[in-house]
Amino acid sequence: MRQSRPGHDETGGNVGKLTMAAMETLRERMADDGRCDAALAGFERPQALREPLRALVQAQHQLLQAEHEVAQVADVLRRDQKYAPAGRPSIHIVQLRKQQAAAKQVMLIARQRLAQVAQTFVQASGLAVKAKQSPSEAVAAWLQALR
Repeated sequence: MRQSRPGHDETGGNVGKLTMAAMETLRERMADDGRCDAALAGFERPQALREPLRALVQAQHQLLQAEHEVAQVADVLRRDQKYAPAGRPSIHIVQLRKQQAAAKQVMLIARQRLAQVAQTFVQASGLAVKAKQSPSEAVAAWLQALR
């Protein structure tokens, strides 16, 4: 299930409910050690999980930001292509396509980074991952509950 609305994750499942504003708020909260430890209170070693949690929140925020940029470029490209004359594309359209390709590349890298950080967090914390659920989806659902 892909959602193309700006500010939403496109990986599906419960992940689509996370917004950039919510992740920014969560990033600010996790900067404080006390609030970070409170969020990690259910785990064995909350102090040891501070940095993995902060990295996870940062990676999730970067992915949401990258997906938002992809959606914005796609909207502009669709709008401009709609009114472009038939034939060879204009330089503007070509530049938008290059911008779209670059934004998609950034999004793929952010998604890969999130997967790595999520795997690290799940291994360090022992967070339960359901069958047929990726670590990224599990941590996104857990982050959703933290909001």
